[in-house]
Amino acid sequence: MSGYIGTQPVPQATQTRDSFTATSGQTSFATGGYTPNFLDVYLNGVKLSAADYTATNGSDVVLASGAATGDILEVVAFTTFNSASSSIDDNGNATALTIDSSENVLVGKTTSDSGATAGFEVNTNGRINATRDGSMSGVFNRLTSDGDIVQFRKNGSNVGSIGTISGNLGVVSGNVGLRFRNTEADIIPVEGDFTSRDAAIDLGDPAYRFKDAYLSGGVYLGGTGSANKLDSYEEGTWTPVFSDEASGGNTATGSIRGLYTKIGNQVTVTCTAIGLSTSGMNSVNDLRIQGLPFTPSSYTSPNNYWTGATRFKNVSFNTNGWVSANVLDATTYVRLTETVVGTANDNIIVSQILSSADVYFTLTYQTNS
Repeated sequence: MSGYIGTQPVPQATQTRDSFTATSGQTSFATGGYTPNFLDVYLNGVKLSAADYTATNGSDVVLASGAATGDILEVVAFTTFNSASSSIDDNGNATALTIDSSENVLVGKTTSDSGATAGFEVNTNGRINATRDGSMSGVFNRLTSDGDIVQFRKNGSNVGSIGTISGNLGVVSGNVGLRFRNTEADIIPVEGDFTSRDAAIDLGDPAYRFKDAYLSGGVYLGGTGSANKLDSYEEGTWTPVFSDEASGGNTATGSIRGLYTKIGNQVTVTCTAIGLSTSGMNSVNDLRIQGLPFTPSSYTSPNNYWTGATRFKNVSFNTNGWVSANVLDATTYVRLTETVVGTANDNIIVSQILSSADVYFTLTYQTNS
C-alpha cells in the first residue's frame, strides 16, 4: 500500500516530502534534509513511531528493521515556524493584521514604532498605540446612561475617570473633579460622580501655588453679588503738572514724578515734586496739579471732595493751619487747600510756593473709569 492517508496538511510551504521505494532489507534513506524532531516517517502509509527509526543528522533516516522489497517510505519534514513576523491578508489586496517577532499585534502597519506612523498597536508590554494622520485616533462611546467612559487604575485601584453627565464631559479623581458645561460655557467643581460641588474645592495650595491668572472679566471675592466683584487692578506712573490754571496755563519745573494704584474703582495717587520753580507763573492764581491718571467721580456728600495727606518744604502757609490735597467733585486736577480752625479754607496760590520748594502728597479718590 502506498500514498498518504487523510487530508494533506496545509500550508504546503511549511513542509517538504521525500518518497522512496525500498529494496529488500534496506534500512537507510537519504532525504533532501530535515530538522531533527521536525519530521514524520510513514511506511506504506502508516506513521512510524520514533522507536522505529533514527533521524538525527539532518539528512538520513535509518529504519530499526529493514524494509521489504517494494515498500514505500515517505518522510515529511516540517520547517520551524520562526519568521520575523506573520501576517493575515483578509481580502487578497493588503495586510490586515501582523504579529511581529516580539509578539506585538499590529493593525494597518507591519512595524512597531510606538505610534510614529498611522496604525494600531497592542504591545506585549501592555501599551496600546493608536495613530491616525489628520484626524482623531480614538472614539470611546457610552450609550444611554451617564457615568464613567474611561477609568484609570493604579495597582487595580481606581485613581480617576473621564465620564459624562447630562451631555457634559467630566474629569474626576476621588471626590475632586471638573465638569465642562457646554451650554453655560463654564467649568465647575464636581463630586466623584460628576455632580456639582459648591464651596469645597481649593485651586492651588499654600505650598503649591499657580503662577499668573489672565482674566478678561473680574473676580468675585467673598460673595457672588456685584459688590464682591473686583473687575480691575492696575499700577503705573502719572505725570503731575504744577500750573496756574485749571487746564493748560504756565507750569512749574523741577524733579516731578507720580505713581498710582487702581483697585476696582478706587485710585490712590502719590506725587513727589522736588526743587520746584514757579518762575513765569501767575503768582496770584490758585496752584493746580493736573495730569491725574483717571478722572475722579462726583463726591456729593458730606464735603463734596476727595482729600489726602501732604508734606511740604519751602511752602508758606498759616502756622495754625494744615494743608491737604483734594479734588473737588469730578474736576480733573488736584488743589492744595489750607485749613485754619475757625476760618474758611483757602487754596494755596502760586506765590506761596517759595524758591526750591518740595511738595509731597498722597490722594485717594474714586473713578467711574
